[in-house]
Amino acid sequence: MKKIKILAVAPYEGMAETIAAIAKERNDIELTVQTGDLSTGKNIAIELSHNNYDVIISRGGTAELIRSAVEIPVVEVSISVYDILRAIKLAENYSGKFVIAGFSGITHYARLLCDLLQYDIDIITFTSEEDALPALRDAKKKGCKLVLCDMLGSSIAKKLWLNAILIPSSTESIINALNEAVKLVHSSQYVHKQKDLFQALLTNEDREFLIYDPAGKLWFSSFSIEQTNISLMNIVQNYIKTFLKTPDQTIARQIRDKVYVLKNCHIYYAEQKYTAITIQQKDALFSEEDLGITIYNKSDGIPSDFTNYYSSSNNIGDLSNMAEEYSKTNIPVLIIGEVGTGKDKAASLLYENGAFQNAPFYTIDCAFMGERKWNNFISSENSPLNTLHTTIYLKNLGALSRLQLNKLFTYIEQTKLNKKNRLIFSLVLNNKEHKETATARNYLENNLRCLTLKLPPLRERIHDIPSITALYLHKLNISSEKQIIGLEAEAMELFQCFPWPHNLDQLQHILNELVVITHTPYITYKSVEQVLKQEQRVCPFQHSSIHFDFNQTLDEINYQIIIEVLKQENGNKEKTSKRLGISRSTLWRILKNHSL
Repeated sequence: MKKIKILAVAPYEGMAETIAAIAKERNDIELTVQTGDLSTGKNIAIELSHNNYDVIISRGGTAELIRSAVEIPVVEVSISVYDILRAIKLAENYSGKFVIAGFSGITHYARLLCDLLQYDIDIITFTSEEDALPALRDAKKKGCKLVLCDMLGSSIAKKLWLNAILIPSSTESIINALNEAVKLVHSSQYVHKQKDLFQALLTNEDREFLIYDPAGKLWFSSFSIEQTNISLMNIVQNYIKTFLKTPDQTIARQIRDKVYVLKNCHIYYAEQKYTAITIQQKDALFSEEDLGITIYNKSDGIPSDFTNYYSSSNNIGDLSNMAEEYSKTNIPVLIIGEVGTGKDKAASLLYENGAFQNAPFYTIDCAFMGERKWNNFISSENSPLNTLHTTIYLKNLGALSRLQLNKLFTYIEQTKLNKKNRLIFSLVLNNKEHKETATARNYLENNLRCLTLKLPPLRERIHDIPSITALYLHKLNISSEKQIIGLEAEAMELFQCFPWPHNLDQLQHILNELVVITHTPYITYKSVEQVLKQEQRVCPFQHSSIHFDFNQTLDEINYQIIIEVLKQENGNKEKTSKRLGISRSTLWRILKNHSL
């Protein structure tokens, strides 16, 4: 026969020892004993109630508090008339006045006994912990020297310098309570059998289950006390507020060599909402520090490398509108652009606004994938490729070998991966080390029918530079506690004439330098000229076949660029100014100053 699983919460140590000793003599119960009175005992019961106990045993006010806090049946260890009578007979040897005080479980039988035996003893009934102190203080004023009481009365009496005799529960009362608990469980044996069968079915799977009640307290757990994983429960606590609020979410987190996948749903019972969480554990493909695969969840907030300065630039102009429209479909997207154009941020925007935003966002950096790692990524059952309804971002795809690309494309075709998940790819257009960029682009656009999101280089977005710069400066002001308003007009003209070979990356670090050295409301022309001139020496523009003399001033180099573009436009100043992103008056002024 299955043993009855009992949690005993004893208000005092002596009772705990008695219960434990009695339980050793029985083979029909499995007992856990904890010691705690009133609120302490209640908190113990709440903390342990999810460990699938059939019944809880406690005494007096502690039992009442536990009964109000948990849904498990609570059997009270009663205080018998004989327990009270023994305490009274002991107190009669005391020379001073005494009273009987406690919760109704004690005072009810005390009144019956006193009425029957015609004892003239004051009886004080506590209704809460708070009214015990004033009640006993009043009794002391009336000449009381001794209190016959429960644990609460005993602790209050000590504070008031009153003597106290604790009314204990006899061995007979404890045995009766254990017998009643066993009968109670047996009387609902069918329900308990059903519960045990379903619980065994759940806990025997390769996943764990947690259920939280409407107040957000843990109501059921498939973990035993010995198996509770602190790191895993900490993960659950990080997301519990989100899980309680929003159903049907999936979270993936890696801890050392394990990946934990958490899914939640809402279950309604008696018009009350419960939150169920399943936790599946699998081996991680790579170590937590490996740069090949990273996992993000929208609930975490997109990490700092995605929320940097790119967020501003990608939310400006036509690019923002195109990204917004692409996020509404699950068609694969190919993001192309030069180094530093914000491809990762564009991918994160598609994820944040896509249909699978409540599932993990897997980023696979192909630049860190050797043959062995790639084979493991393709073939392992724990690979992100085997997930469902998630977003998978394969970046730097051109860094793969032809063989690796073929394995990926074959896998996509055979598994219909693009139908089960949202796929996002990125290619770097100006990286000579990524030799298979053209091969990858040809397949993605022509075979997989990817939507292409082209991120133009900054030199082709001259008209956006003032807007991007304003947003960048706002973030830099916050981080540096400065109050820079912007660039001087002539300084902005230098920005718009600069070729920006490393695009937004370069703009970011140059602005960062300028903010550090600027102590005025506006960044000056002189500061910009100095920083850009140094930048050109360190990082010359590689996208042009024109050779410049970098020993000249920045103003003279910019003049050479204007002359070259003017030649290419056959002397058309309107086309030249439009291409360079400057006004015709600015172009005219620069030409005039140099002719002088």
